[in-house]
Amino acid sequence: MVFFMLAAQAFGSVALMVLANRVGLNVKYRAMNKRDARTWFPVACSQALMLYTGGKALEYLNVPLFTVFKNLTIIAVAYGEKWVFKAAVTSLMLVSFGMMVMSSMVGAWNDMTFNGWGYFWMSTNCLASATFVIHMRKVIKQVNFQDFDTVYFNNLLTLPLYVVLSLVQEDWSGFVDYYSDKANAVELNSFARGIFISGIAAFAISYCSPWCLRTTSSTTYSMIGALNKLPIALFAMMWFPDPVTAGGVLAVLLGFGAGLVYTHAKNVQKQTQPSGSQVLPPPISMDRLDQTARPDEAEHPSNK
Repeated sequence: MVFFMLAAQAFGSVALMVLANRVGLNVKYRAMNKRDARTWFPVACSQALMLYTGGKALEYLNVPLFTVFKNLTIIAVAYGEKWVFKAAVTSLMLVSFGMMVMSSMVGAWNDMTFNGWGYFWMSTNCLASATFVIHMRKVIKQVNFQDFDTVYFNNLLTLPLYVVLSLVQEDWSGFVDYYSDKANAVELNSFARGIFISGIAAFAISYCSPWCLRTTSSTTYSMIGALNKLPIALFAMMWFPDPVTAGGVLAVLLGFGAGLVYTHAKNVQKQTQPSGSQVLPPPISMDRLDQTARPDEAEHPSNK
């Protein structure tokens, strides 16, 4: 019931924002309007397509092999940014991308298999993922969204998409039959608590993701997405009884090395960048927006 959980998370994120605004917290977001909704809707569709194709790929591929292909998306994002935003792709950045792909390949070496449909869905997922992060960054800049605006619009517009995908793709009859049994009542309560907690976490993720895209780049965002799997793998080696293999240790070391090389590449790029130039606009101050009325204020009223 993946899409059902995604729909619950999207609903929870919107509900949290509305509740925080109603009780007087400093959570301000642009009211839903047709022009911005039309502009943002392709982003919502690309996110739904990314998640759908990822789920289909996992039906045919194991998780380690899925991770190998997912890390290849970083290269697609980097060259997508080069094409759309004229961003530079340096040799050091390519070295870090190669190390990240090698890291996932070493970790998945014993799980390498070939599956035509799996490769098809995985290729589609890589394309959808790259399109999502690049287009999202472009639209955030185009409509001048602040971070809470992005959270509100993205979750509200993806909610009906997730509901439709859940109704079409998922086994609702089996879900209802299983939890209608009184013997599974305790598990149902745990499931409901899990959805509630995941909804809060989803709100945090949907706030941090556009912030990262707006203040850094799509490539950095994708690289962080690959790197955040490494601490999980490291903690699993330390705390769980699974055997620690040389391949697993080498994969983690390569991954952390890739992160260090990428950080160095960005620092070098920043030093060679002309003074005053900046790829993305700086974060927009809420106070400055309150003091300076936008020309389209009447068309885009804010919920305050």
